[in-house]
Amino acid sequence: MTCVVKCWHFAFLFFTPILVFSQQTDTLKSDRLKEVVIQTTRTGSNSPIPHTNFKAEQIEQNLQAQDIPMLLSSVPSLVESSDAGSGIGYTGLRIRGSDPTRVNVTINGVPLNDSESQGMYWVDLPDLAASASEIQVQRGVGNSTHGAGAFGATVNIDLSNIDADPEAVVSSTIGSFGTRKLSAKTGTGLMNGRWHFSGRASLIHSDGYIDRASADLQSLHLSAAMLRDRQSLQVHLLSGKEITYQAWNGVPSQYVNDEVLRTFNTAGIEQPGGPYKDEVDNYSQQHLLGHYKLLLNSGLSLQVNGHYTKGAGYYEQYKAAQFYGDYGFTPWRIADTSISNTDLVRRLWLDNDFYGGTFALRWQAVKGTDLMLGGGLNRYDGNHFGEVIWTENPVGVPKDFEYYRNTAEKLDGNVFVKLEQKVSEKFRGFVDLQARIVEYTFQGFDLALNPTDQSVRHLFFNPKLGATYSISDKWTGYGYFGIAHREPNRDDYTQSSPDSRPKSEQLADTELGIRLVKEDYQFSANLFWMQYWNQLALDGQINKVGAYIRTNIPDSYRAGVELEGSTSLNQRLSLHGNLALSQNKVKSFTEFIDNWDTWEQETVVHTNTDLAFSPGVIANAGIMATIWGKQLQSSEFAQQITVSLSGKYVGKQYLDNTSNDLTSLPAYFTSDLRLNMDFTGIIGKKISLILALNNWLDAKYSANGWTYRYISGLYDARADDPYAAVESGDVYHLAGYFPQAGRNWMATVKITF
Repeated sequence: MTCVVKCWHFAFLFFTPILVFSQQTDTLKSDRLKEVVIQTTRTGSNSPIPHTNFKAEQIEQNLQAQDIPMLLSSVPSLVESSDAGSGIGYTGLRIRGSDPTRVNVTINGVPLNDSESQGMYWVDLPDLAASASEIQVQRGVGNSTHGAGAFGATVNIDLSNIDADPEAVVSSTIGSFGTRKLSAKTGTGLMNGRWHFSGRASLIHSDGYIDRASADLQSLHLSAAMLRDRQSLQVHLLSGKEITYQAWNGVPSQYVNDEVLRTFNTAGIEQPGGPYKDEVDNYSQQHLLGHYKLLLNSGLSLQVNGHYTKGAGYYEQYKAAQFYGDYGFTPWRIADTSISNTDLVRRLWLDNDFYGGTFALRWQAVKGTDLMLGGGLNRYDGNHFGEVIWTENPVGVPKDFEYYRNTAEKLDGNVFVKLEQKVSEKFRGFVDLQARIVEYTFQGFDLALNPTDQSVRHLFFNPKLGATYSISDKWTGYGYFGIAHREPNRDDYTQSSPDSRPKSEQLADTELGIRLVKEDYQFSANLFWMQYWNQLALDGQINKVGAYIRTNIPDSYRAGVELEGSTSLNQRLSLHGNLALSQNKVKSFTEFIDNWDTWEQETVVHTNTDLAFSPGVIANAGIMATIWGKQLQSSEFAQQITVSLSGKYVGKQYLDNTSNDLTSLPAYFTSDLRLNMDFTGIIGKKISLILALNNWLDAKYSANGWTYRYISGLYDARADDPYAAVESGDVYHLAGYFPQAGRNWMATVKITF
């Protein structure tokens, strides 16, 4: 049994006696329980920052086995995708066309994005939403936050809620593609008005929609809290373990529209006789979070947070006909024949540590004034190394031979001042000033193209200001302006020399909007203009060390409008929807295309093209009907049955910045049906059933992909490479797509004690 399962058993043995035999609980759901952790990165309901909140009740209505990007599908301007096509395993999201490396994610204000790639790997913390009391998505630059700069959005996940009453929940899910999930959590309630303990453990498996794209996921979350009159302490331990069969290559362009071959997975097929069974990503991650809050005199409160993350794992690959010299092996001879290559299996390892602290000092002594001083300092230590664990021709190859190793260190510090001021009964303003310093030490190439230890430093100033104006008791207008910076990622540095390194990215974000809030309906309209300087993008260019690199695009922008609305037609019927219309343009950039005949590159200048993965239209709509409902006077739970129908339209997206229709993702529409049933008085406090029919119209679509363009007049690769396609004349491209599952189902039963 794994450590996670053992910890699960320990959690039940430890927490259940407390849950059953605790005699004293504090049932007062007071305001002090709502803010055990100061959410410095969170924004409020009156903020000029466009945002969406998902409360715990809303998460529970949708939570089955799929990951957070799928749960957030209804957020305006958001496009979700899944490598395996099932929503389990490697999943991702883009907001306003910004990829996961440009979406800042925090847990209780602690940065979660990978320090080097700046990406977010949801698979490392499976079933995280089951622990969340709220998830907030801020679009655009948003508030000052810890970690990498937010260019598309900020996702804040709040785990700090403390339930006053004891509770235990067991849930089980089954579904298409061999999906199954078992989860259990328990909490003691607030004992003696001071102590609280909780635990959750989850096991998830899916075979995946794509061939062999299986996922075996385990997670554990333990927490403890101590409350006093003027102070609190909360500690979280989160552990995640994932083993996923690789589906990163995408389905070849020649197969994606074939009903039989659209699930074909090229990972592992270099092994003769059948796919390599261990072509997997195997990674574990543990997070320790600590939050101490102290209420001082004169309206002051202080919070200090500490965190430590340990990650370790590898991805394994079968590679055919590899040259000995590329791995540091010496060729060997049989008779008079020199053997220079071999089939082999390799593991590429990452062993890293991320740790640091943040603080927030808040002053609210004067009515209408909220002043905060905060900051943080985080350090990342990463070890990258590769091992050859098997070779077809093993002569002269040591067991588990390590053929490369390099290290990286990153120091990330910031300090900010935030002031929210009520100027009058109608007018409120805020100012948010942040300074951020980044130091990164790594192994790269010097000017002579020799590998050597190097370092870079960035100092960023990120000012933000905004205001809201109450036009009436129902209408509010707002405006926001913010500047953000982002440093290049690890590959940008390691695959370049000092004179070819890209510059940091800069974004100026302007938001103008209006909100209408009434008891039975809400509406908002938000205009945005996001002006980029030096945005990093692949353009086909090869640098001096022979690597394809991202280069700076001097001038690009995103501009659009986001409309949101919801209404309750009566007590049993409600509607909601949003529409995002945008233009996402590169004013000018040069594409570099490999010429396979001359071994040189040719250039094409493009003007006023669309930014990659940036659909001009994204629309969501949904209707929920309560077909049977009864509120019990003696219980806080409602007995009811609801039916929900939702639909989503995503416009055409391009795989690169060329606006080439031959390398694009066609527009698609998908719709889901969900039945929620909640009953009391049967088992425990409540039994809940969720039956979901996802993509019930069986749409055939892809939500992600990649492309590489080249010129070849002497060789047509289409017969040998299913990724290859012709564009015109001697111009070809390779392209891979990530099809999402057609009609599929999922069923969940949850019992609350």
